[in-house]
Amino acid sequence: MLRTKRLVLRPLRAGDEGWITRHIADPEVHRWLTSVPHPYAAADGAAFIERFAGRPGTLALVADDVPCGVLTIEHASRLADDRPAAWELGYWLRRAHWGRGLMTEAAEAAIRHHRAEHGATLHSGWITGNAGSARVLAKLGFQGPTHSEERYAFFHGRPVTVERVILPADAPFPPQHDPADAHPAHP
Repeated sequence: MLRTKRLVLRPLRAGDEGWITRHIADPEVHRWLTSVPHPYAAADGAAFIERFAGRPGTLALVADDVPCGVLTIEHASRLADDRPAAWELGYWLRRAHWGRGLMTEAAEAAIRHHRAEHGATLHSGWITGNAGSARVLAKLGFQGPTHSEERYAFFHGRPVTVERVILPADAPFPPQHDPADAHPAHP
């Protein structure tokens, strides 16, 4: 479990499937995710919890006792068979919590913890057009885009362009910013 000024980052657990299903099903959240089934049903939320509950690299974000998102730092190959065995940062946040700097705050804490344990380069990315995620990753010091790739997105029913970035293991961290600095933005 990790704590920040405004958040608790805790492992997923039984019972989380309800709020996860409800908020991923929001089209404004779901459209920015590539590997999430569409439509997203209760069985998908249950399968996600069964697969990832208790894993130290997959965390629920809780603000004021309200679960509001999920953050992962996992080997990408554990998330999908077609992904490399490289550390990958992924995340989503329920819409009511956008634009408040919460994801930057959560990711900074998770990256600091990851670096202390693994010291490895992190990879991440965003679907082209997701300005909110682009800002989060820039504030965290990710470099790039290094390249673009096409990934199938179930919500869209077709491949979408994903802009890829990296945070080298030797890059200064944390970057110089105020993680609680909110930017009015929508992904």
